[in-house]
Amino acid sequence: MKGAYPCFKATYTHDELVEHFLLTPAERAVVETCYGAVNRHAVAVLLKAVQYLGYFPSALSQVPAAVRTFLAHQLHLLWDHTPDYPWHSTTHDRHLLLIRQHTGFRFPTGHDKQTLETWLRTSGAPTAPTEEDLCECAYTHCRELGLELPAEREFQRLVRTALHGFFQDLYTRVTAQLPSEVLARLDALLLVESDASQSLDVLTNS
Repeated sequence: MKGAYPCFKATYTHDELVEHFLLTPAERAVVETCYGAVNRHAVAVLLKAVQYLGYFPSALSQVPAAVRTFLAHQLHLLWDHTPDYPWHSTTHDRHLLLIRQHTGFRFPTGHDKQTLETWLRTSGAPTAPTEEDLCECAYTHCRELGLELPAEREFQRLVRTALHGFFQDLYTRVTAQLPSEVLARLDALLLVESDASQSLDVLTNS
């Protein structure tokens, strides 16, 4: 669905697995630097996951079994080694660093997020003035920068804040160009008696 936060599909065809999760020779070389079948398999899964999603999954189990098995077979492994991987460890931290060095992806800092929001507000929203369109714009821009996506809720808040800011800026620019008498008439349209359905200004001029 357009604008939806990237996630894995429930199922994949063989052609889709080949398209998105086939290891290149360079990626195989990176994976082979890791010691042990468990680590090699985990690095392969994490590497293709961040390329596909734009962020690292919070657990290997979030990656569909078909994807994990497809990657295991490329490494000549007979089964999925996910349950044996030490997720909460310095080994996992080293693997993330290895993958980031290879792919160019980096974790978004607070400054990165603020810069992204500003860019969306000033450069993205003028051509993508809906939340769905601006989300798509943000996904593309993050990939161009090699920036991993913020968590889903934070990402949505960032996009909505940027879009709201864009319309506020637009309102300010438009009203700054209106004559004072026009602004006064517009303000009058907002004045409605408690028992009326229209403003006094509308009733007077109807």
